[in-house]
Amino acid sequence: MKAVALDLDGTLLNSQKEISQENRDVLKQLSSNGVEILIVTGRPYPMTKKIAQSLDFPVSVICYNGARVMNLKTDEIIFERVLEEKEVLKIIEFSREKKKDLNLFQDDIWYVEDLESYGTKYYKNNSKLEPILKSFDSFTNFKMIKSIIIDENHILEEIEKELRDRLGDAVYFTYSQDKYLEILNKEVNKGATLKNVLRKKGIKMSECIAFGDAHNDLEMLQSVGIGVAMGNAHEVLKKKVKNITDTNDEDGVAKFLKKIFYP
Repeated sequence: MKAVALDLDGTLLNSQKEISQENRDVLKQLSSNGVEILIVTGRPYPMTKKIAQSLDFPVSVICYNGARVMNLKTDEIIFERVLEEKEVLKIIEFSREKKKDLNLFQDDIWYVEDLESYGTKYYKNNSKLEPILKSFDSFTNFKMIKSIIIDENHILEEIEKELRDRLGDAVYFTYSQDKYLEILNKEVNKGATLKNVLRKKGIKMSECIAFGDAHNDLEMLQSVGIGVAMGNAHEVLKKKVKNITDTNDEDGVAKFLKKIFYP
């Protein structure tokens, strides 16, 4: 195995949104032995960058569920796939029609039309990001890195069905958390972007171990050599992935890596 790909929330990060010393030590040791470490997250880049910079070993950064790959040293975009204007306009129209909280992300800025809505407050509390209030009609460029609709999961599943009827295969739908329906460019998912990044490094997907806990990790876990679901992972993921480790609060990442690299 030449690479380790890691989701953040619910995977590398514990419930306090911290990386345990155990996880840090194992990853640092692997990195010093030449193993490539990659963060593959749904988080926006500014949040991802802070975590990546807190590690004292080199990491590659894939954020926005695979929609963007960044150079951590220069903040340059290496790869990006955005939602096209035509699709974004349909999503805005739909969310207004259904009175649903829509969050748009462009140039690492999070835009909302209502600062006091349930969705805005929920995402702000969860992400610690600050939203920017903006009428979506006032955008001059409607290309977005991603959009999120926030609600209870059973409601989002109905919304996804309705949006699929309108958008067809023009976009990619996924859930980074039960209450987050994420809508991205149709060519984007964590697995596809990870494959591109590894290929440029001369590493095959079969030589990579990946860890995740949510629906948006499925493509990545199913396409690598060893895909690992966390003990706290969604049941759908556990049923579809062969390997399961301990939870994110029990150093599940470190424990599994030790079994593979230091049996």
